Amino acid sequence: MSRIVNANEWRIVGMSRSGNHAVINWLLAHLEGQFCFLNCVEPKQNPYQSSRPMGSGLSYETNIPQLNLQAERLGEFSRKDYLLYSYEDCFLGLLRKAAVEFRHDEWLGASAERQDLLILRDPFNLFASRVHFGLNHIPHARAMKIWKQHAREALGIRRFLPSSRRVILFNSWVTCSDYRRQIAEQLGLRFTDAAINDVADTAGGSSFDGLKHHGNASHMRVLDRWQEFAEDDGYWQLFDDELIELSTELFGPPPTRAQSVERPLSEVL
Repeated sequence: MSRIVNANEWRIVGMSRSGNHAVINWLLAHLEGQFCFLNCVEPKQNPYQSSRPMGSGLSYETNIPQLNLQAERLGEFSRKDYLLYSYEDCFLGLLRKAAVEFRHDEWLGASAERQDLLILRDPFNLFASRVHFGLNHIPHARAMKIWKQHAREALGIRRFLPSSRRVILFNSWVTCSDYRRQIAEQLGLRFTDAAINDVADTAGGSSFDGLKHHGNASHMRVLDRWQEFAEDDGYWQLFDDELIELSTELFGPPPTRAQSVERPLSEVL
């Protein structure tokens, strides 16, 4: 048996602009012990080698003063209470490849406990944020397919991740402290709600607000982003019947043009 180096390993999956970094920052603020987080790693590659830079310019965040990223990349692992790493905009099947699991301990070291976290945001606000941000590294059609697969996973219609996986619905996470408390308790964390009002600086922060609301993130209208495109026919054409059905099961009835309201000038500027 490989020597255990990670007491807890959390693999986090979600689409870009799903509130991933808000949730991750909140999780990190609740951890007790030594942790290392690797940002936006590539499927089928060593997470230590493929992680991408955040706002800090580093591809990782840690509270371990002596952590040597180059040594970790070479398999010289330090002991950690928590190792976290995130995937964005990827199909779940890429994460269950036998070849990837075969190299797990070589790339990351052995872990005592492993957990998958799937973060999902409703598609109407998600794709409003993606379009507004100019996120076009993958075609919208492919992004829609990824969202549908993640939604089917969340609903248990089709399973790729282990049965122990936990789903975090961003809409509920951002609006309900009891929901956040439940997530923390399920993960064995002492709930404080620390960092709930922080805005992650990765990729410039919020698609609409940047870092303007850092320290007061509850003021951001993250569930009303769709209204920016309420009169845009092309925006509504992104959503087919299957996607709307999946979204309704997870998040309730979808928004409609009739629900759009004129935004105050102070919120436009």
